[in-house]
Amino acid sequence: METTPFCPFSCFRPFAIKSLPATPVRLLATQGRLPYHEHMAIDLYEKAKARLARESGGVAVERAAAVRFAFAFPNVYSVAMASLGYQLVYQMLNSLPNASSERVFLPDEIDLKEHLRTNTEIFSLETMSPLSEFDVIAFSISFEMDYLNVLKILRLGNLPVKSVDRDDIDPIVIVGGPCGTFNPEPLADFVDAFVVGDAEEVLPGLVDALESSQGKPREERLAALAALPSIYVPKFYQPEYDESGALVRIANISPAPDKVTRAVARDLSQHPSTSIIRTDEAEFGDIALVEVARGCGRKCRFCLAGHITRPLRLRDVDAECDASRLGLVGAAIFDHPEAADICQSIVNAGKEFTLSSVRLETVTPELTGLMAQGGQRTITIAPEAGSERLRRVINKNTAEEQMFSAVAAAREAGINRVKLYFMIGLPTETDDDIRAIIDLVSRLASEFQGINLQVSASSFVPKPWTPFQWHTMEREGVLKKRYATLRSGISSIKGANFGGESPRLATVQGYLARGDRRIGAVLYEALENDGDYSAALRKAEVDIKPILYKTRSVDDILPWDHIDNQVEKVYLWNEYQKALKGDTTSPCRIGECRICGACV
Repeated sequence: METTPFCPFSCFRPFAIKSLPATPVRLLATQGRLPYHEHMAIDLYEKAKARLARESGGVAVERAAAVRFAFAFPNVYSVAMASLGYQLVYQMLNSLPNASSERVFLPDEIDLKEHLRTNTEIFSLETMSPLSEFDVIAFSISFEMDYLNVLKILRLGNLPVKSVDRDDIDPIVIVGGPCGTFNPEPLADFVDAFVVGDAEEVLPGLVDALESSQGKPREERLAALAALPSIYVPKFYQPEYDESGALVRIANISPAPDKVTRAVARDLSQHPSTSIIRTDEAEFGDIALVEVARGCGRKCRFCLAGHITRPLRLRDVDAECDASRLGLVGAAIFDHPEAADICQSIVNAGKEFTLSSVRLETVTPELTGLMAQGGQRTITIAPEAGSERLRRVINKNTAEEQMFSAVAAAREAGINRVKLYFMIGLPTETDDDIRAIIDLVSRLASEFQGINLQVSASSFVPKPWTPFQWHTMEREGVLKKRYATLRSGISSIKGANFGGESPRLATVQGYLARGDRRIGAVLYEALENDGDYSAALRKAEVDIKPILYKTRSVDDILPWDHIDNQVEKVYLWNEYQKALKGDTTSPCRIGECRICGACV
């Protein structure tokens, strides 16, 4: 790719910056310091230079574009560059004629100490510009535990953390990604606008609105965004509570609609599907990530992604990219009707591929053989529950025979490491279900001696826009007890190892996922208390018990009811009732049914 180099420092690696007009540098009003580029700590600068030098690939960044985005990932660089969604939006923004996008990341622990020691603002990777020089700071958020990092990045950028404190010259703060779609309310005090749904459908109109409203008062700019489809601007929505503190209404103010409808990109073939930047610093190494499919039709009742990305849409996969290893991304890779052909084409091209967990129902000797040929040394499957009864509750229609067949196929292909994912705290779960997990792993270990079983358990969080959104979360004390039982039982099995996520953090994730706008006070106090959520809850005086442990009815107002996810609420409720009875539901028949409302 031909590039025009730019750098304020002559030793910086050239990258694709087309032009650099004179840009006024905003002074730091609070401390009267020199402009940013005149005091940047040399170690931070050197690390950024070395980081860019290790990258391969990239896109042209139009430094003179009408709307400049600082595109932030609320975690460290290695995690960000392993996010395909982040990379795709970065490409899309830079492909628009009136936009540019530069990357920003949460500093790692060492860099953070240096930022604080030297009082150095956080900066973009491409041109090392401070956040205050951008028109927009956009975040891509996939995990609730990264919410606090959004606030940290704003503070490190010397910007007002709360949206109400920003003035006309401050950047507009926008959030997209799964967390901006399923329940934006916990971040509503800090974010000016949310992109609800697929960015492909929203970005061109969003950038046009930002460009046409430049120079206008901030409220007018936000009103212009609120008038767009699939843009949620919290300023124009007011939650109302009754005397008991229960949410009774979310009132909208013109020009905002009463509901914000999720954007769905029906034809993905018109948009990028592959990561453009590769680096050995990424969490998964120097792998080209490729989206094989978006959405899932399996209808697992616990799965957030399976509900907020409907309907299932398939991609064409080209094995002829310049990477030697491909990472296939999708909720259920082997549900793609051409999965075997895709894998075979990659192998025929002399390349390797890796993928995340696979559906047990789709594992065959042919596919495991292709996985082995493609360099896969581990197969990851997710039974989720140990008993058939509980798998019916969550609509994970997997028989034990399929698990044993999958492991047998992996062994036959020469794959000797199997990862097994389970959840604890699922609706209707009992101690017997925990013992069923231990028994299942024990029998697998006995049947397949020599296979290394890696067992992982996480605590179930009833997420918005799933059939379990009305269900209570299990108490932390019960989760800890069951986690300990599982850890003890699995650790005693020869050939099996155990790991998992903390039930304490799952509780935090629970109220961040399910809470209303009042959770913003908890996040702000957590920022002030160095991430101590227990102290934050005490200082914010927010009661999380109704959020986590109250059984909700179909008539209750939920904090995310003003978002139209394009999945009917009555469908979710009916699925919830079926779950409690242990009844299962067949997978989606794309284009043949209209039961959930996602297909048009």
